[in-house]
Amino acid sequence: MNDKKNLIKPLAATLLAAALSACSMQAPAPAKPVALDNEDWYQIRTEKELYVFDDYTTYREFVKSGSAPVKQNLGKKDGFGRDIVLVLKAADQGKDLKTLSATRFLDISLPPAQPFYGELRDEEGIIYVFSRYGDMMDMYKIGEPTFSYVDIGGGPDGQRVVYVLAKEEPKPVNQIALFHSKYQ
Repeated sequence: MNDKKNLIKPLAATLLAAALSACSMQAPAPAKPVALDNEDWYQIRTEKELYVFDDYTTYREFVKSGSAPVKQNLGKKDGFGRDIVLVLKAADQGKDLKTLSATRFLDISLPPAQPFYGELRDEEGIIYVFSRYGDMMDMYKIGEPTFSYVDIGGGPDGQRVVYVLAKEEPKPVNQIALFHSKYQ
């Protein structure tokens, strides 16, 4: 019995010392949060390609000039047989495509910010404007909006602008103002 007491005291002291030293160890500093870049998303549909952007400046430059710093064909097609091409800013070149917002939005693996802004241009020059990511994904899948408000000639060069809405949603005054602010 005496041997057990002699063994228990040092063992208890060792366990107590280990527990105290574990408590005093500092946890590593939390990693810097990664910016989600999930506030906006842009697409341009042509007859053969679907260009996807997560950067407004790159999108606007592509609309003006048709060129971009980096184009990356994903090797996939959308539901209408178009090749899906990521159009990236130069800083994104060489990054893992699965980490980029444009790809993550397509894969439905990035929650959208609130508020959200989306824009899609088609081969006829119509500009579709979205305030909800889900509406943009629905259009990606079915090709046309279910509900909308149309502003004929309301685009920067007189294009038709289609504001995609939810059922029975009123005229999207705030979305119209946001769209026009992007093109001033």
